[in-house]
Amino acid sequence: MTDAQPPLAGRKIVWLQSPPWDGIWTRQNHFSRRFAAEGAEILYVENPVSFGQRIRQGRAAIGAAVRRDVEPRLHVMSLPLQLPGSRRSPMVGKLNGRRFAASIAGWLRRERWQQPIYWCRLPIAVEVLDRLPPGPVIYDVTDDYAFYAASADERALTVAREERLARRAAQIFTTTAELAERLRAFNPNVQVVPNGVDPSFFAPPPPGEADPLPEVARPRIGYIGLIAAWTDFELLEAIAARWPGQVVSIGPVKPDVRAAYEAIPGLVRLPPVHNLEVPRYLRAFDVCIQPHVPLEVRHRADPLKIVEYLSAGKPIVSIALRNLEPLRDVVDLAQDRDAFLAGIERNLAQPDPEAKVERIRRARDRSWDSLYGSIREAVIDIG
Repeated sequence: MTDAQPPLAGRKIVWLQSPPWDGIWTRQNHFSRRFAAEGAEILYVENPVSFGQRIRQGRAAIGAAVRRDVEPRLHVMSLPLQLPGSRRSPMVGKLNGRRFAASIAGWLRRERWQQPIYWCRLPIAVEVLDRLPPGPVIYDVTDDYAFYAASADERALTVAREERLARRAAQIFTTTAELAERLRAFNPNVQVVPNGVDPSFFAPPPPGEADPLPEVARPRIGYIGLIAAWTDFELLEAIAARWPGQVVSIGPVKPDVRAAYEAIPGLVRLPPVHNLEVPRYLRAFDVCIQPHVPLEVRHRADPLKIVEYLSAGKPIVSIALRNLEPLRDVVDLAQDRDAFLAGIERNLAQPDPEAKVERIRRARDRSWDSLYGSIREAVIDIG
């Protein structure tokens, strides 16, 4: 008698143009590694970077794709240098798509992968798909990407690419109902699967766990996540002025906003930490914050860090966003800067043990394990 095969043994999935594997973990990391754990073979293709980014990373700026194995059956590919302008120019997008597809197709030929599932997260991935061997497509949508466009022409190009990708997909997953409603105009096979939290976030701290922030006085106000154009730097400065040396920001910083971020006095800035280290820092905070500008793109997204904040049971103050309305009973939603500061003050002054229990319960409902279960059957049916 032989051991049973893993449930997804033999399935091949190409994860196209996803966030860096070693960066802040997203749903792409969590879902791909769970598929690999069940026997699927994964090629996780990182989103290509620019010449400048490659130089800053100390990596070769020009050359062939680089592949490494990070877990059993999970292979990560870094693509060659990206020529600038893909988001703005159909011609450059097609040229980059042809170059990236050549690297991926070479892998498929060498490994003898036949008709893999292509898992896409960005509209521009359709330019690569057009040049790859046939296979079913999944489109996993976490943002309304057209709102990232810098011009009307770029927005129109993004919308057109997304429509092509959505119509081609065998299955679409979205993080919010608002995104799902829009994409059903192109494809009826849409399922809402929000962002979640890793079960490890609920594990009790090990005995004698060291404080990761011994130099930071309490109370501590903390933010973990990407610093980008949607960060409200004036609000962050106001919080740091009210609690100087007690406001901690952890995560990567987009180059175009680095100067504004580093100019804020009284802010404790830390680099990104590994996903497994995030719970330790959350336990060290007294209040967690999301100081974002209420841009339309933020209204339409499903903030991953909010669910991780909930898992720690910590009070949360966020700028009011439509996507957070279902969590209003466990997240303090502030309409403006004054309300945001008042929310922090209130949560520091009046700890609520019952609210802590409810926050953790709500986070458990959004564990990556349970969310993975909701997409797994759809993927099995497609494959």
